[in-house]
Amino acid sequence: MRRSKPKIAVCRMCFLDIRDINLHHLLFESGAICQKCQDQFRTIMLSFVIFGVKGLALYDYNEAMRSALYKFKGCGDIELAPAFLDYHRLFLKARYHGYTIIPAPSHASHDEERGFNHVKMIFSLLKLPIADCLIKTSDVKQADLSFDERQNIRARLEWRIGQSIEGKKVLLVDDVITTGATIKACLELIREHKPKMVRVLVMARTKGETLI
Repeated sequence: MRRSKPKIAVCRMCFLDIRDINLHHLLFESGAICQKCQDQFRTIMLSFVIFGVKGLALYDYNEAMRSALYKFKGCGDIELAPAFLDYHRLFLKARYHGYTIIPAPSHASHDEERGFNHVKMIFSLLKLPIADCLIKTSDVKQADLSFDERQNIRARLEWRIGQSIEGKKVLLVDDVITTGATIKACLELIREHKPKMVRVLVMARTKGETLI
């Protein structure tokens, strides 16, 4: 009997065959990103505290990350979704075992236009339960607001009826953190619903901003 050749995964970023010989690709034969492309994302594993809650930022928001997120979010290239967390999935699954993910919300019109929610799709790689608790009620981009205007985002958030996190360990996730205004507003609303523990995980942090 002829043995079939082992499948060689293709990098979602550069479209070349992944031939890296390392522990990651031994564990995940269908890896989503090659070592060369992964190295373009600058891993920082930066711990921070916001609104009294411990958080972790995986990457620096550099040009490679900005470009990849634009292709994913702006151009609808959903094949890129697994590439962002692929190399850190084992660490993250172990660190946040037993947590329920709460995605930072985007306006429903954006999700409908894209055909998917980008934050949920990225963090679904961790295979943790997801509670879609938060609703953004107005279509306002944070980038278009002044620093003072960003602090009022709490007024544009609502809790989804029927969702309960009381007594649960929850992980608030987002793709990029800048001033932290969105994360802080989400944490305020989450705390009102009595979780057992709250942590924050963001994929990338911009430089030159101070978290509030």
